[in-house]
Amino acid sequence: MHQPVQFVFKQGFIYGIGNVLTKLSGVILLPLYLKYINETEFGVVTLFETIFQFILILSSWGVKGGFMRWYHEMKSRSGKKELFFTTWMFNFFTSFIAVALVAVLLNIWSETVFRYRVSEEIILYFLAGSFFRLLYDVPFYLMKLEQRAKLQTIWTSLNILLVIGMTVYFLEFREMGLKGIYMAQMLAHGVTFLALIPFILNHIKPKFNVNVLKEMIQYGLPLAISNILTTILTLSDRHIINQYQNLGEVAGYGMAFKIANLVQMVVIASLITAYSNYFFKTLHDKSNMQFYSRFSRLFLILITFGGLGVVLLSPEIMMVISAGSEFFRESIILIPVLIAGLIFSGWRQLLTLPLNKHKKTRLISIILVTCAAINILLNFALVPVYGKMGASVSTLIAQVIGMGWFYAEVKKLESINFQIGKLFLLFMLWVVMVIAGIWTFNLEIPVSWLLKSLIITFMAIAMYLFKIIRKDEINFVLQFIKTGRLHFK
Repeated sequence: MHQPVQFVFKQGFIYGIGNVLTKLSGVILLPLYLKYINETEFGVVTLFETIFQFILILSSWGVKGGFMRWYHEMKSRSGKKELFFTTWMFNFFTSFIAVALVAVLLNIWSETVFRYRVSEEIILYFLAGSFFRLLYDVPFYLMKLEQRAKLQTIWTSLNILLVIGMTVYFLEFREMGLKGIYMAQMLAHGVTFLALIPFILNHIKPKFNVNVLKEMIQYGLPLAISNILTTILTLSDRHIINQYQNLGEVAGYGMAFKIANLVQMVVIASLITAYSNYFFKTLHDKSNMQFYSRFSRLFLILITFGGLGVVLLSPEIMMVISAGSEFFRESIILIPVLIAGLIFSGWRQLLTLPLNKHKKTRLISIILVTCAAINILLNFALVPVYGKMGASVSTLIAQVIGMGWFYAEVKKLESINFQIGKLFLLFMLWVVMVIAGIWTFNLEIPVSWLLKSLIITFMAIAMYLFKIIRKDEINFVLQFIKTGRLHFK
């Protein structure tokens, strides 16, 4: 394999460690949550998570995307420091505005949003914690751009340990319930930001680059507007479930989504982060799109294989993180549908890179908003009848449409051989293996685990026989398992 593959997968592996730690923190915290809050309050936690995503998208007005696009265009170290200062300061002010706006909205409509009485104190802790998270978001972007995956993983780990430690303290020792969850988050994120101040000061030059900021806003604002609309429409499924069903259904859907999202956090986000940095750094290299084609195939193999693993282990994962609660067991069937949507979503995320290369941000916005609108219309049609399963199916359909549209637009701009026939075969194999895996869910554990192992083995053999994966790529995986190192010849 070529050296770029080694570099991208090594960076992706390191980012994956941080994402795994993030998910492990959930494994530790969720049983603790469910010990001190009920299913209805867990539904409130799920809705707060969607509100934070809205705040995140509303902040910075797309400048963080422009920061990633322009950073490597700056040839001098001084120019990069000015760019970081400009981006961080702009993010500070826009984040404050976003948090203030949400504070006003929740002050007026919190009972309508949650259909539950949430105290002003809890909302204040949530908003303060969200603001601190946004303040250290841009330094994390800088670490990604400088390809300092180890450093970012260390900081992520520190933040996770703070969140876990403070949550355990406020729930286990102070028994503060929902209030304790958000007080812990506020303090943990606040300490993380304060600890990062020396890093921020070391990487800034206090000069506001207005001209570049205008270009970044012009580049990123169409994406920001579409992301705001997309976030509202996409995350609205939890709120629609709450309005047509109840917070218990929201909790069940949220728990299934957390498990399915392992694929997004551990595989998709890690590799997209590592490769995006490399893609923009080598944007003008002749081999840029050739490597993109090869990486796309390997990326899809990994997310389908990882997705199969999560589906097969979903009963066991659900049992652990829900502390054996029977209430959440019925949500396991949602996980294969949600992961199928994440497979298409993962490829869609990768397909945005060639469009960003050609500065087609307006086109990206149109596609995302259209697909989000389709998703919300399907939610209104399916959720009243099918509840949380209706929301899962709506998401899958919208992701398939979005991926297909992005694929068609990329093919107009670049001559890329995606080997679409093999990728279709890969997904069909995945579907067959998932159906076989679902059949094992109600079997005794020894028999179930044996059959699941056979399913994974059969999937790997079928991928090789159908030439979806090559021999040298298998050797790469075996070498990594044997040595723990990413070694390429």
